[in-house]
Amino acid sequence: MKHGRLLVIGATGDVGLGIVSAALASGRSVVAAGRSADKLDELAASEASERLAVIVGDIATEAGATALWEEAVTKFGGIDAVVVAVNAPARLQPLMEMDVDELSAIAAANLFTHFIAAKTFLPRLSDDGLCIGIGGGTADFIVPKMTFISMMQAALRMMYRGIARERKGGAELRELMIVSMVNGRSKRERAQPEWLTEIEVGRHVCAILDRPDEFPGPILKLTAREQVGRSEREV
Repeated sequence: MKHGRLLVIGATGDVGLGIVSAALASGRSVVAAGRSADKLDELAASEASERLAVIVGDIATEAGATALWEEAVTKFGGIDAVVVAVNAPARLQPLMEMDVDELSAIAAANLFTHFIAAKTFLPRLSDDGLCIGIGGGTADFIVPKMTFISMMQAALRMMYRGIARERKGGAELRELMIVSMVNGRSKRERAQPEWLTEIEVGRHVCAILDRPDEFPGPILKLTAREQVGRSEREV
């Protein structure tokens, strides 16, 4: 198995939970990281696997990300791949009603965290390692009162493209843009049939981990369940 020791950051969010569950089902060892000890304890109780370890931490700063990495590598003797499933909700409002401080806080939570993760983890992964960031499809369109999210997602995509272009060897980098609503724990009651489930997202992430050469990226898109587990060449 490729990338058998996985670090998932944002593990207690809807997408993160699906990635953790699918990765464990695939036989991987998973270090699940998040900011809430209570939610991590709930995750550990629900999965109840000796191949799951949980750690409290965040990637809001480089120091925090470094500490998280150092703790993660002790759990299973190393980390082969990292998935960053971090985003922070914000109240919906027109862009022109926001101020710079609000935009800065949203950028720090949704964009700069991914930058810190890439800067911290890529040099520490082995040359055959892989780092995957989870992004959203609103990089390409605007939902009413969510222009600020589209701004962050578009910047995130260009950041991943730029880092991938600038790197000379070493661990690989991908962004998986989920161009669908996700039927996860927080949205279960209002989910529509066409929405991807969190487990389907997790299975697709595992396919990328298993066969990275078939998902060359650096930017990948997951739009519908017919794509799950299939390379973009096959679709």
